[in-house]
Amino acid sequence: MGVMDIVSTGRAFPVISFVCLSLLSYCALLIYRLFFSPLSKIPGPWITRISAVPEANALKDKRRTEWVGQLFAQYPGTVAVRTGPNSVSFNHPDAVKAIYGHGRGAEGFGKSSWYDAFSTTGESLFSTRSKKRHAMKRRMVAHGFSMQSLYSFEPYMDVTMEKFLSKMDEFASTQQPFDIYFWFELFTMDLMGELAFGQNFGALQGGKPVRYSKLVELSQRFANLSGMLPFGKYNVKILSCVPLPYIQGLYQARLEYLDYARKALEKRFQDNRQQALPGSKPRQDIMQRFIEAQDPETGARMDFPELRAEASSLMVAGASTGSVTMNWMTYYLSKNPSVKTRVIQQLEDMFPDNLNGSTPLPFSKLQHLSLLESTEVECLRMHPPIGYAMPRMTPPSGAVICGLYVPGNVDVGVPAAIIGRNSGVYHDPNTWDPDRWMDEKADLSTMKLSFLGFGYGSRQCIGRNVANQFVMKMMATLLLRYDIQLEDPGLTLGSKEFTIIKPDKNYNVILSPRKH
Repeated sequence: MGVMDIVSTGRAFPVISFVCLSLLSYCALLIYRLFFSPLSKIPGPWITRISAVPEANALKDKRRTEWVGQLFAQYPGTVAVRTGPNSVSFNHPDAVKAIYGHGRGAEGFGKSSWYDAFSTTGESLFSTRSKKRHAMKRRMVAHGFSMQSLYSFEPYMDVTMEKFLSKMDEFASTQQPFDIYFWFELFTMDLMGELAFGQNFGALQGGKPVRYSKLVELSQRFANLSGMLPFGKYNVKILSCVPLPYIQGLYQARLEYLDYARKALEKRFQDNRQQALPGSKPRQDIMQRFIEAQDPETGARMDFPELRAEASSLMVAGASTGSVTMNWMTYYLSKNPSVKTRVIQQLEDMFPDNLNGSTPLPFSKLQHLSLLESTEVECLRMHPPIGYAMPRMTPPSGAVICGLYVPGNVDVGVPAAIIGRNSGVYHDPNTWDPDRWMDEKADLSTMKLSFLGFGYGSRQCIGRNVANQFVMKMMATLLLRYDIQLEDPGLTLGSKEFTIIKPDKNYNVILSPRKH
């Protein structure tokens, strides 16, 4: 039967009618989004009102946070910009409290469907959208991140640091310029392997990155792209079917990454959980705490898929963020010798019998070094590892944020890298100044509210203390042990966004044994 035959029988009319109605509905939706939606009153390029393509392209080009920053610059004085048909980014302290805070109003803001793309073999603390399940998971593992637990993790940090420092001693003996950030990445990868899987990856010993580190980055990029799709929990499956080489490459990396985590965790279960540490103490790493974790209210424990998801999440949260933070601290301290001298003086006063950092520095003392901690916080303010907004969904009834009405079920958030340089919060925000965090005349409460280096509210990074522990130990030891200089004193580092915001170029430092 030909086309004319179909038309002549009248069968084509329902099809044509359906197509016409679909086109009319789509056009009506576009017109609504462009001119009549409450979101149309929020500044932003007209294209972002109807399409998420600009944000997806910015992500692909490794400039997503920069793109959002340009939108705020394009509309000076605004507290919010439209980044997509159903997404808004805010840049004001009140938005942090409204969206991420603990108050009754903030309780209605649940995690958006973007997080579904990060649920791999199960829901992790990071990816679960259910507030009830998150609260249960947090109850189960909270003791694993207590100060007592941190001290039990310290021997693993010390052993891994010793391997790292032996490499640094070699560079110091020859004063050969080298890329210290490269070695920071090897260190954090081995350390998180110890804490999450019970074994290091041999990165420091081999002196080269392991395949796993690249898989982590590519997998996270795939999840970010998936999260931008409008199909919720089906985003990953739909994106995995897109036959573009770039997409398929990211998806295959995700599969390999998950398989690697499965094998490593299976080995962790097979190994003796009571391996002896220095001091003959039973092994108590983070994963062991997760294995033993039990909800005090329900008695529930994590199954293997959940543990696998948590281990994968730990690798991202710990390895990538810790290494880049130590990188920025090294760079800024080298560019600001007066601050570095003051930090070293505090260290010498605290450790008069260990002036060359030859023995491990206990974290129990290091956490009282206010200037070194302010140095870390200031680096995280200017260069948070995750710069873009962690999205939350407005309550079904909508919400008023910073005086702007946002309809229900819209993704809203505050980009850490944007508010971290808000001139209304931080004086001279593009200048690195750790003393701002110790200035009694400053509005420290607003500054701390606007600091999103570790997130904010009940969903902030539970591993914050672990990351702070090894960053402080590493930087304190390096400053006591070596004189650190940039090979190029005039170096100016910028940023480039992968999943993590990293330096935009490689650079070298020169180490030499510090003279007392």
